Amino acid sequence: MSDTRSDSNVDLVTRTNQLEVPRLLTITIVISGMIAIVALIISAVAISKPASSDITVQGSTTNIQQTQPAVAASTYDASRYQSSYKKRIYTIAVGFGSGGFEYYDASGFKVGFFHDVIDAVCLEANMDCRTVTEPYTNCVISERGQPQRGGIGLMSGWYDACTGWLATRQRKQFSAFSKPFLKPPEAYFYALSGFNTLDITGKKVGLVSGWFTNEACLAGLDQVTGRDVPHGNVFHAQTPAELLAMIQNRTVDVGFTTASVMTDRISGTNVQQYPTDPIFCKNVGEQGMMTRKDNDFNSKWNEGFEKLVSSGRFKRLCDEAQTKHGGRGKINCVDA
Repeated sequence: MSDTRSDSNVDLVTRTNQLEVPRLLTITIVISGMIAIVALIISAVAISKPASSDITVQGSTTNIQQTQPAVAASTYDASRYQSSYKKRIYTIAVGFGSGGFEYYDASGFKVGFFHDVIDAVCLEANMDCRTVTEPYTNCVISERGQPQRGGIGLMSGWYDACTGWLATRQRKQFSAFSKPFLKPPEAYFYALSGFNTLDITGKKVGLVSGWFTNEACLAGLDQVTGRDVPHGNVFHAQTPAELLAMIQNRTVDVGFTTASVMTDRISGTNVQQYPTDPIFCKNVGEQGMMTRKDNDFNSKWNEGFEKLVSSGRFKRLCDEAQTKHGGRGKINCVDA
């Protein structure tokens, strides 16, 4: 009896298992079908909707519509699109207190002929130019008994160019120059009344550090006795205003610099200009933009300057400068 019941139970379990297998298979097929349908619906919606990206280009936001499916938008790099439209910024050093070239107006804004030229040339060259006010010694520096050398600002790449520097033999050793836009300035001696500036033997001489009116220039003045000034008798000022103060307080016996920065300053003082005729240094070229030798600024600048000249605007700028800035010193443009 027990054997018969056992066989019966085995047959029952076997039949039950046989019924369960088809049922599970059917359920699995139904679920898979439902998943496939849902996936197709999602894909259709994605394909029908174009992807879009907001791209900021130079301050404005633009919505870019794409015809690819949304899944393709993940490969779009907005930063690469934006960087391709970035324009290089050129930084230009200007000084301060340099006659009609660089000065502050009544509202405290920096103006002058140098700023006029920079604005006009950069516009013609399609250059994005920004000016920074810097000490002259950051462009070129002088120390008693030493040849001039590039200042830390120019040599360290703080800016691309320094404005209005003469191409001298010493400077050409460490820098490059653009096409000139100013003739060499007239130089004079400045001293208290009664000083014989054609004989500076044993005198203490004041110079503006970095300027072309330096020891090398003095040494080439054949008409001046005592032009080989001992290093101990050379004193450097950082600015023309400081040089004037050194003359007035008798720190130096005589100063040597350009009329363009001193004519307006000595008005109403006891300092006078000597001699009657201007002095010109040897081995001095004309004034333009000065850069490091490895900087491409001059190639772009020259392109804009040539356009400015050919259009006649440069001549108009120079003519206007005589009225606009000329009261602060002579502005002598190149013939163009």
